[in-house]
Amino acid sequence: MNNSNPSRWIVAQEGSRESYAVPRSFHRLAKLRTLYVDTWCRWGRCLLKAGPRGCRAFSTHFASDLPSDRVVSFTRSVLAERALFYLRKSRLKGSDLSGEYCRFGSKFARMVRDSLERENLDSRSDNFFGFNSNCLETLEHLRERGVFTVVDQVDPARVEEDICLEESQRWPGWARVESRMSSGYWDRIRAEWDTADLVLVNSEWSRGALVRQGVSRDKLVVVPLALESGPADNPPLDRTPGNLKILWLGSVILRKGIQYLAEAARILRGRKLEFLVAGPIGISEQAIRSLPDNMRLIGPVTRDQVGRLYSEAHVFVLPTISDGFGITQLEAMAHGLPVVATPNCGQVVTDGVDGFIVPARDPEALADALERIEAAPGLLREFSVRARATAARFDLESSATAIDEVVWSKRQAKATRN
Repeated sequence: MNNSNPSRWIVAQEGSRESYAVPRSFHRLAKLRTLYVDTWCRWGRCLLKAGPRGCRAFSTHFASDLPSDRVVSFTRSVLAERALFYLRKSRLKGSDLSGEYCRFGSKFARMVRDSLERENLDSRSDNFFGFNSNCLETLEHLRERGVFTVVDQVDPARVEEDICLEESQRWPGWARVESRMSSGYWDRIRAEWDTADLVLVNSEWSRGALVRQGVSRDKLVVVPLALESGPADNPPLDRTPGNLKILWLGSVILRKGIQYLAEAARILRGRKLEFLVAGPIGISEQAIRSLPDNMRLIGPVTRDQVGRLYSEAHVFVLPTISDGFGITQLEAMAHGLPVVATPNCGQVVTDGVDGFIVPARDPEALADALERIEAAPGLLREFSVRARATAARFDLESSATAIDEVVWSKRQAKATRN
C-alpha cells in the first residue's frame, strides 16, 4: 500500500450486512474513522443469544473487533421501528416494501448527516462509504464539503428486478410477490449513483447491469466481498457413508434459482443425494408441495446456526439467476465445501478446480455437475482442499486495500486535473 496515503474512512451501514465486513476491513488497516449504524447490541448479547429468533438476530448486530468509541449508533431511536419492519417484511409487496426502504433509508441518512455536520472533516483525507438506498442525504451533504464518497450498489438494481419478473412469468404460481419496486425507490437509487464520486459493485455481473442502466464505466469499480476465513489447514472433506448432502443457504426465491434446483433434484431422484434447503421461504405453498421428496426445507436460520449447516453438508449450490455477489459461496468454501454456481454472481468458483460453473436456468447442467461429484469421491476431497484455499484469498485486508487504493488513485487524478 502507498504509505503516503493518509485516508480515513467513515462508513454508514444499516443492518449487519456481511457481519460488518467493510468497516472491520478498514479498521484492520487502521483507517476507520467512524462507523454509523442503525442498531448496535452493546450489552446483553449472551442473554439475547439464548432467546427467541428475533433476539438472537439482534445479538449479531455487533463486532467485537471494532472499538466502541468508533461506533455511533441510533439504537434507541430506531430499534422498535426496525423490529416491527422485519416482522412485517415478508407480507409487504414491492411498492410497499420500497416505500419502507426509502423512508427508513432517508431517516438513517439524515441522522448520519446531522451527526457529521458537527464533525470537523478534512476533505484531503476523509472518505465516506455508504450502501444503496440509505445514504443519499449524507452524500449530498458531504459533496458540499468536498469529501470523497462511495456508494456500494449491492445488487444489479432494475436489471435484476426485470429478471425476477420474467422468472415469475416462466414459473406461474411459484412466486409469493409479483410486483415492482416504486419509481420513487429507483429515483433514489439513481440520485445516489449521480451524487457519489464512485459506485462500487461486487461483481462483473453487477457492473454490466449498471452500465446497461446508464452508469458510466469510469464511475464504476468492482471489488469482491470479503470474508473472515477460518483455519486453512482443516482436513478436507471426505464422503461419509450415506447420501451426499447438497446445501442451499439463502432466501428460497425464484431469483436464487430454487425452481431449477428442484428440477435438478427431480432428475437425480434415485441417486444417493439429499438436498437441504435453508433460508426464508419466499415461494408459494403450491410450489412447496411440488418439490421432489429428496429435497428437505429447513426454513429460516439465524447466523449462529449457519456453521452447523455447513459442517453437515458436502457440496454447496448457488444456482442463482442474479446476485450482486453471493457471499454464501465464500462461506461454504471456507468450510471446505465445493460450490456449484452460475456466472450470474461474484466470480469465485474456478470451473473444475474447486467446484463447477453451470449456466443459469439449466437444471440438466446443474444435475450433471452434482452427479459428477457424487460419482467420484476423490473429486470431493480435491475440490475441498482447493475451496479452502480459494476462500482464503478473499480476506478483509485485501478488500479494504483494494477500495482504499482505487479511491486514492481517483483522488490524485482529480487533484491533478484541478
